[in-house]
Amino acid sequence: MKAAIVYKQNSLDTAKDVKSFLDERGVSSDLFQTPPEELESYDFIVSVGGDGTILRILQKVLKCPPIFGINTGKIGLLTHSDPENFRPALEQVVEGKTEVEEFMRIECYINDESKLIAMNEVALLSSAPARLIGMSVSVDGVEIENMRGDGMLFSTPVGSTAYALSTGGPIVDPLLQSILIVPVAPFKLGWKPWVIHADRTIEVKLHPERKALAIADSHKVVEVSPDDRIKIVKSNYPAVFFKSPVMRIKKIVGMLKQLARNP
Repeated sequence: MKAAIVYKQNSLDTAKDVKSFLDERGVSSDLFQTPPEELESYDFIVSVGGDGTILRILQKVLKCPPIFGINTGKIGLLTHSDPENFRPALEQVVEGKTEVEEFMRIECYINDESKLIAMNEVALLSSAPARLIGMSVSVDGVEIENMRGDGMLFSTPVGSTAYALSTGGPIVDPLLQSILIVPVAPFKLGWKPWVIHADRTIEVKLHPERKALAIADSHKVVEVSPDDRIKIVKSNYPAVFFKSPVMRIKKIVGMLKQLARNP
């Protein structure tokens, strides 16, 4: 058994503790501050950081090995433990006693070529700061929105508690198979977000005035032109995690209470 340990900059000491823990149990492991391209070759991945570290890892893998997250960040919705208590849960992983669960990701195709994959959201934003961008959005060939604003978010249920939440989108059970469509600062009264089934196909057509930036989980950016064909679909490559000892929905409630206290 071989594990990759990916850590954020200020978490090296915890990452070394994890490596020592795995070495003592006969599990070979490698330390990485930057997620490498070869992550798919490992049996599992230990992320030492916050949710952002996990999102960086997921940008490097299609076929995802199971991820175990140790939270050294702020919220840690996707993580399993803190640095002080990771050992019992990771022991269960090493002994093969922990089940895995899958969470859907979405892909963005530009001119029929897959360019982005996202665990949280694909954001289509104006390429010119503080300038409106117009776009029409169709679902299975039927136009559902045509508006101008700062952009549009296409989010997974897991991502509903991230960027989409801050733009007024709903909170969605992370295990539902759905895609959220949420405008960013729309120049329109009475707008409402959409929640559609994940098997549907979303197509976006930009208005001709300017280009957009397509951004996956705030990490990978692709420039898009008005004449490009943009399609958002459910990915065939889900993110895979070891099951958390704390229910995800409980973590979401805890996060919302924390945000209410410290906006």
